[in-house]
Amino acid sequence: MSAFFDLFEKPKGPGATETPAVALTIAGSDSGGGAGIQADLKTFAACGVFGTSVLTLLTAQNTVGVSSVEMVSETMVRAQLDAVLGDLKPTAAKTGALGNEVMIGCVVEYLEDHPMERLVVDPVMISKHGEPLMPPSAFVALREKLLRHALIVTPNRFEAGHLSGMKEVESVQDMKEAAKRLHGAGAKNVVIKGGHFERIVRDVFYDGSGFVEFGADRVDSKRVHGSGCTFSAAICARLSRGDALVDAVAFAREFISEAIEKAPKIGEGISPVNPMHGVWR
Repeated sequence: MSAFFDLFEKPKGPGATETPAVALTIAGSDSGGGAGIQADLKTFAACGVFGTSVLTLLTAQNTVGVSSVEMVSETMVRAQLDAVLGDLKPTAAKTGALGNEVMIGCVVEYLEDHPMERLVVDPVMISKHGEPLMPPSAFVALREKLLRHALIVTPNRFEAGHLSGMKEVESVQDMKEAAKRLHGAGAKNVVIKGGHFERIVRDVFYDGSGFVEFGADRVDSKRVHGSGCTFSAAICARLSRGDALVDAVAFAREFISEAIEKAPKIGEGISPVNPMHGVWR
């Protein structure tokens, strides 16, 4: 797999006189450090990008589960956005957990006044096991309001099913149909993560004119907490550095495979992936 990374500029930190690319994550906090803002910032750093953040919600969680969620006020979210965009000028951004339709509306309203050309929308709405992570009313708001602002949307197959109206996405052909529907709903590009039902992990990318399939051997591991966040953050990081979109997706596919493969056992539940796998000493 290391040969693949030789195709890309090595993710390295800037020297003393260099200015790094800047990326922004608009997402929730995971107190267990495995997903959300924490996973995004680790991924940005591992990809040689300076990470900034806007917190939308706080969670009390660990590898076993989530015990409490508290939303950040809309006023504070807007203040964070003003602070970051007014000074640090991120060249790419991503959204993660937004929690409910009110927060989605807040972020969309801001995007309408401050368009972001390279926005990755990770629709954190359905877990890998098919469990809802936000109320149904938020599903509608995400599909009808947020998707049209996305350069790319990165749903898992459950999320793709709900957003596309298909409900069930059980095959590569289903993934392609869901991708077409999401493109029709406003997303400029779509990548559907479909590796939960095959020995070969397959993701389907669609740009409105054709499909690209990404395949990799499935890593037999339950250390997958934060994999969706890490995948979308890797795309965002590479976009901030100027990669073409399909190259950013290809990089993220390989990056997350290694992050799962090299994840250590942490906690008593589902351990997180390791986005710092190429950095730890």
